[in-house]
Parts: sequence; C-alpha cells; structure tokens
Amino acid sequence: MKKLRILSIDGGGVKGIIPAIICEYLETEISKKVGQKIYLHEYFDLIVGTSTGGILGALYTSPNYHSAQEIVELYKNCGDKIFKKNIIRRISSFGGILRPKYSTKALEELANSLFGEINLSDTVKPFMSTSYDLIRAKEIFFDSLNAKRKPLKNFKLKDVVIATSSAPVYFNAKRLISLNDDVYNCIDGGIFANNPALIAYAEARNIDFKKYLKEDKPSFPGSDDMILISIGTGKKEGYKNYEHLKTKGGAKWVVPIIDILFSAQSNTDDFVLRKIFDSSKNKWNYYRLNPRLYRGSLELDNKSNNNIENLSYDAYEFIKNNKDKLDDIVLQLILNH
Repeated sequence: MKKLRILSIDGGGVKGIIPAIICEYLETEISKKVGQKIYLHEYFDLIVGTSTGGILGALYTSPNYHSAQEIVELYKNCGDKIFKKNIIRRISSFGGILRPKYSTKALEELANSLFGEINLSDTVKPFMSTSYDLIRAKEIFFDSLNAKRKPLKNFKLKDVVIATSSAPVYFNAKRLISLNDDVYNCIDGGIFANNPALIAYAEARNIDFKKYLKEDKPSFPGSDDMILISIGTGKKEGYKNYEHLKTKGGAKWVVPIIDILFSAQSNTDDFVLRKIFDSSKNKWNYYRLNPRLYRGSLELDNKSNNNIENLSYDAYEFIKNNKDKLDDIVLQLILNH
C-alpha cells in the first residue's frame, strides 16, 4: 500500500515566499521527472496551513488550479498591498499597540479576487487551516472534509484565509457567521499552531483516506504509513541581542513577542514530531524544511523589495544546499502517487 503524503506549511506573513519557492521547486522537479505539467496538490493527499501557510494551502487546493510559479509571483507582488503603510494609522495605532497596524481591506480584496465564491468544501484535495475564536477562547480547525460532511461547518474559502491570517497587532479579528448563525471572532491560528505539522499528523490519524480519496491509501494511518513534509518560513539565532531587549518595557514587547511565540511553538512541534517518527520504522519520512535567514528579516510585515529579494535568496540557497534531500522528497512523492 502506498504511503499518505502530507504537506504542512507554517505561518509567517511575507516570509510565506520561502515555502512558496520550495513548493515551486517540488512542483517543477516532479513535472520534469514524470514528463508532464503537474500541480502540487496532485502529489499530496492532505495539505494543512496556518496564517500565510493557510493562504498557500488554499491556493494549492483551490479548484482554480494555481501553479506554484504563479503563487511565487503573487507573493513577490502583493505584500506591499496587504501591509500598506498609512502614516495616519501608523501614528494612531502607536505601532500596533493601541490598534492593529494595518487595515484588512487589502487582504479581503485579495482573498475575494483569488477565491470568489469558492467554498471550503470545494477544495480539490483535503485541506485544513487553523484559527482561534476569541468569543469561545477555543481553537478552530477549518476542515474541508468536515465541511463536506457538515454544511453548517462550511465557509467561503476567502473568509477562511482571512480568519487564519488575522494576526493580533497586525490586523483586526475576522468575524464569521455560520449557516446556523453561530458567530466566530477569529484571529491568526499561529497563536497556538504557527507550525501546524503536529495538527496535520493528528488529523491524518483520524481520516479514512481510502474512503475519501478512493485510492490505494491507508485508512487512519500511523506514522509508519505517511510521509510528512513540514515547511517553515525561516529561522535565525535570535530575535535581537540582549542589550537591545533589556531596556524594553511592556508596550515595546507587544510586537516582538508575537514573532517570538510563533517561532517557539514551531520548534516545539518539530521536536515532538521527530520523537514520534524516530520511534517508528518510518523515521526518515518526516522532513522539516526551515531555511536559516542569512539575509531576510524575521519580521512578518517587512514587505520591502529588498527584504523580498533577501528572503528569496535565502530560499534558493537552502534549495541549492539541500538538493539531495529535496530530490529524495520528490522521489518519495512520485513513488507514492
């Protein structure tokens, strides 16, 4: 029986260009090896994403069929619109302390142009994204398979990507109303799962893939039955040096602490998954791809042309230095197709 192929993508704002470039490499190399143009979703059985990773996952599984190359270009060109600086808002928000740094209008317009009236249940492969409900103080999992089974759990895909991307300090919470008039006030899923790989693993364990995919895939798979590819949005040794941080008061910690917490959770889930896979006979089929940022910034909203170029450079350098690992992933994805 062929193994289940799972793709998990971290949150990270404009740093989403890093997993986008890595996914472009995977799609291009698979196309070369099979001798025809393919779309990334064809070689994965479940795609899970948080925040910018949720946007990427929605794009990869959308019935509009976006190529990985098109998505890279989208990330190169849209950051300036989403994180648009407004001097009046910047002053009135006091750098994101008194109110969100950015309006959600541009993000909503982009989501509408990309997904229109597409529903979560319409994705061409199982897709999940995360968010957090402020009203219920509870995690939310937007799950396309659940949306197919339970219409009341179905939402517009454009609303799902806004909900998973509404990072505190940066954007307002996203208000969603279900078909039975339940109200959800959603913020970025990165609050509890910036790296959603562990959630992807747990979700896969509870899905009858043979039934839903109608393919030679395991039902309710364990770690021995899956290949899990987890792609991060970059890492550095630390956020700032001690001398810079020791004089910060509470207000000045607001923005940095969001970035730090997101990063810490990502590392913790990676540690847990390594332990899970190391204890199985399938220990080599968990891949964590998280490039070190030598030039790019850790900031979620640094959308300057210079930083986008630097993030791209770091991604391409990672691909060059890890070509054997990436080519092994390509082979595994093809063999289990």
